[in-house]
Amino acid sequence: MIPASSVRKAGRTILRNAPLQIALFFLPLVWIGYFAITSSERTDAVEQARSHGNSVAELFEENTERIFERVDQSLLVVRALYAQDPLTFSLKFWSEKARIATGDVVQFALIGSDGYMTDTTTSYSGPPLYLGDREHFIQTMSQADDRLYVAKPVLGRASNKWTIQLARKVFDLARNPVGVVVGSISVDVVGRFYDTAKLGAGGTLVLRNANQVVLAARGINQDAVLGQRAPNRVEGELRDGFYAQYWNENHPNRDDRLVTARRSRLFPLIFTVGISEREIYSRADTRQKVYLGGALLLTFIILTATMFHWRRRQALDRAQRELREFASKFEDALRNLPQGLSMFDGSDRLIAFNQQWLELYGLVPEEIRIGMDFREVFAKQTAVLDVEAYLVDLKNRLAKSEHTSNTVQFPDGRVVYVSYGRREGGGWVATHEDITERKASEDRIERLAHYDSLTGLANRNLFKERIDEALATSGASGAPFAVLLLDLDKFKSVNDVLGHQCGDALLKQVAGRIKAQIRDADTAARIGGDEFAVIVAPGRGAMHDGAASLAARLVQAIAEPYQIDDHPIVIGCSIGIAVAPEHGSRVDEILRNADLALYKSKNAGRNCFHTYSVELKAEADQRNVLEIELREAIWREEIEVFYQPVTELGTGRVKSVEALARWHHGTRGFISPAEFIAVAEAGGLIVELGNQVLTKACRDAMTMPDDVKVAINLSALQFASTNLVDTVTFALAQSGLPQTRLELEITESVFLADTQENLKTLQRLKALGVSIALDDFGVGYSSLSYLTAFPFDKVKIDKSFIDRIDRRETVAVLKSIVQLAETLKLSIVAEGVETSEQVRQLHSLGIPLGQGYYFSKPVPLAGLSWQAPATRRRRRAAA
Repeated sequence: MIPASSVRKAGRTILRNAPLQIALFFLPLVWIGYFAITSSERTDAVEQARSHGNSVAELFEENTERIFERVDQSLLVVRALYAQDPLTFSLKFWSEKARIATGDVVQFALIGSDGYMTDTTTSYSGPPLYLGDREHFIQTMSQADDRLYVAKPVLGRASNKWTIQLARKVFDLARNPVGVVVGSISVDVVGRFYDTAKLGAGGTLVLRNANQVVLAARGINQDAVLGQRAPNRVEGELRDGFYAQYWNENHPNRDDRLVTARRSRLFPLIFTVGISEREIYSRADTRQKVYLGGALLLTFIILTATMFHWRRRQALDRAQRELREFASKFEDALRNLPQGLSMFDGSDRLIAFNQQWLELYGLVPEEIRIGMDFREVFAKQTAVLDVEAYLVDLKNRLAKSEHTSNTVQFPDGRVVYVSYGRREGGGWVATHEDITERKASEDRIERLAHYDSLTGLANRNLFKERIDEALATSGASGAPFAVLLLDLDKFKSVNDVLGHQCGDALLKQVAGRIKAQIRDADTAARIGGDEFAVIVAPGRGAMHDGAASLAARLVQAIAEPYQIDDHPIVIGCSIGIAVAPEHGSRVDEILRNADLALYKSKNAGRNCFHTYSVELKAEADQRNVLEIELREAIWREEIEVFYQPVTELGTGRVKSVEALARWHHGTRGFISPAEFIAVAEAGGLIVELGNQVLTKACRDAMTMPDDVKVAINLSALQFASTNLVDTVTFALAQSGLPQTRLELEITESVFLADTQENLKTLQRLKALGVSIALDDFGVGYSSLSYLTAFPFDKVKIDKSFIDRIDRRETVAVLKSIVQLAETLKLSIVAEGVETSEQVRQLHSLGIPLGQGYYFSKPVPLAGLSWQAPATRRRRRAAA
């Protein structure tokens, strides 16, 4: 036990020595700061890991669902084809024809009702395989309904590969089950996503089916868990929900992990993403070492300074004066705290306060004195109407807890946060802080999370929440509601011509017109750049009629002219309508069907509305079938290349030919390029199609006269491919065509897609020595600006100008284009020339080249003639 005299002596020593007091004051602050900062770093690290795990899990789910959806669609196609002609059906034939057993699929197999495999896409030729004991066959055949079944991985007896089995029943035309069709996906296909997930050391990805059986795994020993129903917390954490996040702890020989689990809404799948504790805290641990070094350094400095002052008595007086000054400043700081302070004793009497407290409550200093009763102090204030009830409630709360808090709302809008602490001798001490600005900031943050900052409408998150709420209400009451998707027509042109500031002002006015047309019960939202949506709540009338009437009013209202910064603007909107629950009982289903109706409105000429119907679904299915057939046609190289000459108006000589893709369908005949090019772009086939046309055209050009160029159209989507320059270089090298004989035509859409990157690609193409032409010149609003952004070799005047060449204003524009082209040393081609009068006028304007039906329609290579028809007619007449 330490003697009391030693304690008193140590106390006097401390009181006499300012350096020692400073050391005892600052050392705890240094280490408190160290522990506070490191704790905050680790907390932030966990929050970042939670956010990253959630993002990776969402991407993992979307990536895997796309794979499973493609395979499931193929299973449905096989089942439908088999039902039509089971006797002659060949799985391998249809696999090659429709290209369904490619990419992610190892094989497809048909299993008869007796359990024997009857057909497969592999080249298996052994004895009949009995698969009736396999899980996917037993479970699929035992299902009461018709749904996709996902089985555990198996080692295929036909393919000899570990695969995940996706199975559906096979029916005959009378809808009687006659077997099972199975699609096998390689386990490694699902795991490829791991390389892009960036989970760090110890990160894991696990895919399970609805029975918690592991289908694929990365980051752990896959061979040990594959196909096993490994015990895991994910089943208990998810329960019947679709999302969970938790710590998976106390695993021997391995780090704890932060696990994010998601249940697919489309398939019986569960996705888990694990991030190891070591990876989560790696950066924080590194910083902790830095902070520890700093704390140790500060500690060393403080202790060294203290020892230095202990040894130098002369400096002690100076240190004491500094300490007194420091103490004075510290007291000033206490008096000038930003918070108000008040203290009451057990008899509810005031025993301490500061100036800030008086100011917060508007109390007059001359009227407030120590010893006043709580009720007397606050008798004249207006924030708390019933002071007695407030005091009783405060005492009750302090009796239950040492600390409590409250907020006081003043009539002038101010909000004060009061924190109470119970005193041992009775009464309480309270700090009072004006949190008006903080409260307003929190309200603004809450609004930003649910509302669009530009228009004030609900954002995409709140919009989906409102649909969920409407579905729940509709399910309980049976009352339908409608969802309208609105897409502005010609808005992009406004942005390009007048700038984003005018575009934003236009969006605000559009939002105002939408709000003016809907009821208070309805919800208007901005869900994208120029995309809006409306949830039409149930009303007295029929929902179909009410939604259609609102859509008609919106189309008319939005089409009315706008005046922004003295610029008259006219736009339109296309609208798609879906009525729930008739058109869907899930958010994604409703939005998909409304989007199909919107797609119909856009294709119908825009500035109109359509309501979803099964016919629209059939049209979408037809587009999907056309995409499959187009994919097969490209794969079989059945796309033909036709050529349309570009003719010199003065001499009739062919200067170049434009290569154009043509598709002769086996049953539908020639399909319009406008139809199949759009399908190719939407289905991601345009790059392969464009490369095929480029290769054929370069090869064909070698059979043409040496002074004739060949022109190829490039899509904006081809620029998104990173190897466009390499593709052009390879086509030239393979065919032997000189670079000077190749011309690449682009439209304004290439610049609109990604100006900087596409400009770099164009510059690299120009460096190869090929010519670059700007197609459809004059149609876009920014065509002139693109001529200054890139040194084109040629411009092609759009057909719309040639059709109106008999107008004076058109002639004036064409003269300006000719003058501009001469200044920039550009070649000019007039597109869509159809009459001799147009040829005469174009020639008189100084436009040297023309292209159109007057000279020649697009023809196969064998049908090309190197002299224009008009010239040939003149020669025959002269003879």
